[in-house]
Amino acid sequence: MIDLHTHHERCGHATGSLRDYVTAALDKGVKVLGLSDHTPMFAEEADHALPPVAMPKSEFPSYIAEALALKEEFARSIEILVSTEADFFRGRMDPYSRELAGYPLDYVIGSVHMFEGRDIFDTTRWETLEDGEDELAAIKGRYFRAVAECARSGLFQVMGHVDALKGNHPELGTVPAPAAADEMLRAIRDAGAVMEVNTSGGTKMHGGWYPEHDLLERAHHFGVPLTFASDAHVPERVCDQYPDVVRVLHDIGFRTWTVFRRGVPRTVPLA
Repeated sequence: MIDLHTHHERCGHATGSLRDYVTAALDKGVKVLGLSDHTPMFAEEADHALPPVAMPKSEFPSYIAEALALKEEFARSIEILVSTEADFFRGRMDPYSRELAGYPLDYVIGSVHMFEGRDIFDTTRWETLEDGEDELAAIKGRYFRAVAECARSGLFQVMGHVDALKGNHPELGTVPAPAAADEMLRAIRDAGAVMEVNTSGGTKMHGGWYPEHDLLERAHHFGVPLTFASDAHVPERVCDQYPDVVRVLHDIGFRTWTVFRRGVPRTVPLA
């Protein structure tokens, strides 16, 4: 089993220490665990620009140091990968590139959490929306194109929860936006990145996985590699629904996951 997307108490909206996530992974027989908490808001002046969202800039060195120490301590029991999840902000990524280049990261997750001026999980986004399929499809298409831009930036190895805009508006999940979806998938593939199968939808109103089954099938068609992500914000969710995901992906035709060591991809069996 693998899990490349986890958080912990430093980010301000998760619980448990890094060690707690390692212990939970060991208890479940996980072979590869990614410690990947949110990056600080490097593009902001303040040390702790958004306390409920991400750790202070001044905490990031200690986060990396602790993750590396755990990697060494548990090297004989589990492979720990040191990572972080960075938000994508068009035109504001230079501070992230400079800061992250100074650390021995195995990979970086790129996610679009802010879209058209709002957090993607902000339920007020939908209050004035006329629930016509055409309008929803247009919004979904624009989100997919934002994720495609994130992939094309070349800053990330893993694309996080690529259709998470549906999280608190479940109707969006089944609305088709095929042209934009295909553009996004080709962008991920052509950037040499991978797409995660993220099981944290159950913590939102949607209740399913990111992405939808249709996107998984399209990803297989376009040759987009996958990795697994619980996006755990509590230790108990490490590898949540992993066997179910493996069964679905196997039926689609996938046979491997992709993981990273210092940015270099390698495949491991889908099991």
